[in-house]
Amino acid sequence: MYYRHKLDYVYPEKSDEHMIDVPHLRDVDLNETYPYLQKSFWYKCKRVFLWVILNTVVFWLLRITHGLKIYGKENLKPHREALKNGAITVSNHVFMWDFLCVLKAIRPRLSFFPAWKTNLEGPNGPLIRLAGGIPIPTHSMRCMVKFKQAMEEVLASKKWMHVYPEGSLWFFYPDIRPLKKAVFRYAVKFDRPIIPITMSFRERRGITRLFTKKPAVDLHVGAPLFCDKSISPTDAAEKLRAETYHVMQVMNGINPGDPTYNEDQDIDSYVKTM
Repeated sequence: MYYRHKLDYVYPEKSDEHMIDVPHLRDVDLNETYPYLQKSFWYKCKRVFLWVILNTVVFWLLRITHGLKIYGKENLKPHREALKNGAITVSNHVFMWDFLCVLKAIRPRLSFFPAWKTNLEGPNGPLIRLAGGIPIPTHSMRCMVKFKQAMEEVLASKKWMHVYPEGSLWFFYPDIRPLKKAVFRYAVKFDRPIIPITMSFRERRGITRLFTKKPAVDLHVGAPLFCDKSISPTDAAEKLRAETYHVMQVMNGINPGDPTYNEDQDIDSYVKTM
């Protein structure tokens, strides 16, 4: 059986409900003129500097702080030609800055990702924007149009996008929660492969057990999944969503017939397993 921690986390009742409390340090006004996708020369320069820091410092620290091990990168090699046009990576969301683990797995690429507005108003807000965060507006349909335009511009320009389709962070939750539909619609619309990535856990060993009770992290990279062009876009998105959900569960050692294997992606009916 895959590893399940014994930490005292209380998970929300709804699978896409947030369980973190972010200190409010600044107001982010997501109006119609807000630069959802930053494109300035200075921003691009800072992104180059970020890439250097990630590769010289941060990626090495992840092995120490999270015991990070990465498996399956070889699954991408046969698809290099298809991936030149961009891709969408998806993963479970299980700790703060697990996005850095994803970046290590897909390096040398940097990626963009939709970001929770509350996080941008907290202490990590500037770093989230620099890392590629595109804030999600919730109060205005006009602003949501601007957000979607930014997402589509990233995909149309053949850049990489990362999405957490579970919709929220649950600390070290061992099972895969239902996946929201939007990312799979984007994949079909722009004909971009979905690369499933999962993070599972193992018990800490050695001296690191003296510093933290949190489990060590194993990151798994799956082979790209492509949309079925022989069916309607709506059906293709739903099929891709179901395939991704199955693959992500199996990658984490959750197989059909296991008690926590799930096929129902209805967020409202999902029953948490811990």
